[in-house]
Amino acid sequence: MKVQVRASTQSDVDHLATNLRPEDTEEVLASHGDVKEALQQGLDESEECWTIVVEETGELAGIYGLVGLDNSIGIPWLLTAPPITKVWMPFLRGSRKWVEEANNKYPILTNACDADYAVAINWLKFVGFTFIKRHETWGVGNKPFLEFVRIQDV
Repeated sequence: MKVQVRASTQSDVDHLATNLRPEDTEEVLASHGDVKEALQQGLDESEECWTIVVEETGELAGIYGLVGLDNSIGIPWLLTAPPITKVWMPFLRGSRKWVEEANNKYPILTNACDADYAVAINWLKFVGFTFIKRHETWGVGNKPFLEFVRIQDV
């Protein structure tokens, strides 16, 4: 199957708020406490916000974006829905390119993920992030999270 990426809309946020993968839902509940609010914040605060769509079926497979803190630090984020498994390989190829472009815009990319979310950890490694610190308590859920960073080559 083919992946389509397009600018995110409010209806994408509304749909994904109740249709994320269980692991993504658990991560957002632990970090932010409310999935809909976290997705809304992502849409509202990201300088770019993209929706992943399974081209053949129109299913929403995820949403991702980039929040700029200042001229040098960006916060990338990604949340996925079950249809991501249908387009995992083309998504992987495209996501590596997007992360490189984001890192060209912001020399430092950083965020944190659920320390138990193996799929997310493997994806982050695949696109070039390094884990720099384990936080035993993070967010409203006080759950272990791993802080990660990708620093542009100089």
